[in-house]
Amino acid sequence: MDNFVVENLGPIAKAEVDFGDLTILTGPQASGKTLFLETFALNLNMLYIAYDFAKSNSIGDTDDFLDYYYGENLHNIIQDNTRFSFNNRSMTKKQLFAEIQNCFKNCEKDFPFSLDVILPNVLYIPAQRSLALSEGRIKTSDDFINSPYSLVKFSWYLQEYVKKNSTEILKDKIKEFEFLSSAQINIRRNAGSPRLEMTVDNQVIPYMAWSTGQRELAPLLMTVGYLENYANRTYAIIEEPEIGLHPRAIIEFMFTVLKLMKSGVKVVISTHSSTPLDFVWAMNHLKESNADIANIAEMFDFKIKDKSVFDGLAEKVIKVYYFSPDKKTRKVYSKDISSLDVYSEDEDVSNWGGMSLSADRAGSIVSKF
Repeated sequence: MDNFVVENLGPIAKAEVDFGDLTILTGPQASGKTLFLETFALNLNMLYIAYDFAKSNSIGDTDDFLDYYYGENLHNIIQDNTRFSFNNRSMTKKQLFAEIQNCFKNCEKDFPFSLDVILPNVLYIPAQRSLALSEGRIKTSDDFINSPYSLVKFSWYLQEYVKKNSTEILKDKIKEFEFLSSAQINIRRNAGSPRLEMTVDNQVIPYMAWSTGQRELAPLLMTVGYLENYANRTYAIIEEPEIGLHPRAIIEFMFTVLKLMKSGVKVVISTHSSTPLDFVWAMNHLKESNADIANIAEMFDFKIKDKSVFDGLAEKVIKVYYFSPDKKTRKVYSKDISSLDVYSEDEDVSNWGGMSLSADRAGSIVSKF
């Protein structure tokens, strides 16, 4: 497992994560999960990102690069006391900057300006993914002003997916989601930039008339489709896959995650929903009981034709971390809650980092009457 540690980064005092085949990060808003994951991706993709920057911009100082990566004026997120450690290789702010500058020099010296010669190790799907489309049109890099690199690059993944696919897209993927199973998603190419549109019962539905779930899920699945045909795939980071989705659809998406894991991709999810944790808890329970992991489909009343998706799943490593703000300082520390043991004496473990707290509290209140 890859180990990544950051100290003194934004709200994070210290966060340490061992990345499994599936890793889930949970915690309240503004607890630094996105900063942590963006910085993890920067460490794994540094040469690719520096090369991308050098291709699109004049090479300036490292502050310019960090503003380009994190977003406008966010270079100060990394302070003199910020520390990183990737697989026990430690870096200070000064050492990180030196490494970035070295990547710039290598880009200038060794490679022509074609991103085909360098491939990223991490594909990042940000929480703001719906912002990559405007009325169904996939935005280009010129449409973004001072946006984080993860969002700009996500838009590029969508563009590449559209280039390599015919008019109808996602046919095999949307049929696995009940609320999309009768739909057909098309790329309309005869009016300037390609646009997404949906057909249901022979009725064409423009993008802006789609439900929130449909607008969120379509670009998410397009990027998964892009990843499946991508040779150098190590990690897929997916932020808040639950946005706009009913819990049933979130469970259906978790089976898509299992398919990615089976193909060798390590999946990292940040979430504010308890549903992915329900899924992991059920898998842990089946493992501990030495039961067939395929029973998870029956547990969630999910009909799946290709049972091979469960092959080897019992051997996969699943990790869950809670980004916990200290009550006094509000500084954030990570905690491994992978067991999700509801009988644990550690409340962060038993209530899944607060995810099951509301239900437990409601049950306690109801039991008094």
